[in-house]
Amino acid sequence: MALGFAGTQILLLLAILLSAIGVPGQQASHPKTKQAPPSMGVATGAAHAAIKDSHSRPITAGGFVDDAPVVFSDITKQAGLEKFLHRSGSPDKKTILETVGSGVALLDYDNDGWLDIYLLNGSTIAALKGKETAPRAMLFHNNHDGTFSEVTEKAGVAKPTLGIWCGRGDYDNDGWPDIYVANYGKNRLYHNNHDGTFTDVAEKAGVALGGWSDRTYLG
Repeated sequence: MALGFAGTQILLLLAILLSAIGVPGQQASHPKTKQAPPSMGVATGAAHAAIKDSHSRPITAGGFVDDAPVVFSDITKQAGLEKFLHRSGSPDKKTILETVGSGVALLDYDNDGWLDIYLLNGSTIAALKGKETAPRAMLFHNNHDGTFSEVTEKAGVAKPTLGIWCGRGDYDNDGWPDIYVANYGKNRLYHNNHDGTFTDVAEKAGVALGGWSDRTYLG
C-alpha cells in the first residue's frame, strides 16, 4: 500500500519520537547518586563509639549503670560551700510551706570579674513561731582559686526568711548587681552599696509586699 509523501513523513516522525522516548523496560539503568542530608548548621565532629558497661549496655541509653565513668566530682567541701544547709520544714511535710523553696543567684557582687554565690534558704514552722533559730541565706565570695568564703553577715544579707525564690539584677542601672528575694512574708530588695555590702530597700522601693510571693525576674 502506497502511503505517499505525507504518510512517509508521519511514520518517520513517529519513529523519531519512539526512539527518543525508548521502549519501556529496556531503558538503561543508572545508579542513583545518594544525596547528603541537608546541613542543620551544627558541627559535632566525628562519631565516637558508645562507652558500654560490664553488661554491654551503652551508658548513653539512660538508667543507672553500676560501673559508668565518673563525669562530675562533688567538691562542695573543697570549695568551702559545705556550711550551707538547706532547710524546708520537717521531714513529714505537714504543711505546704514546708515544701517550697529555694533559690540560687550567681552574681559578681563586687565586680572583680569572678562569680559569687548567693544561696537562699527555706525555714521551719517552729522557726516561724519563734521556737527555734531561723535558717538563713548565705553569700559566698569567690576567692579566685576554686574556693569561696562565707560573707553573709559582712555583706548585710543575713536577714532570716522563708525564701521562695531569688533573682539578681541591676534595678537602678548603676552597674552593680542587686538581689531580690521573694518570701513567705515580706520580700527583700538588697541594694548593692559598691563596697561589698548591701542594704535592704524593699520598703523604700515599695516591693516588700507581704503574704506569699512567688518567682520574680530581674534582668
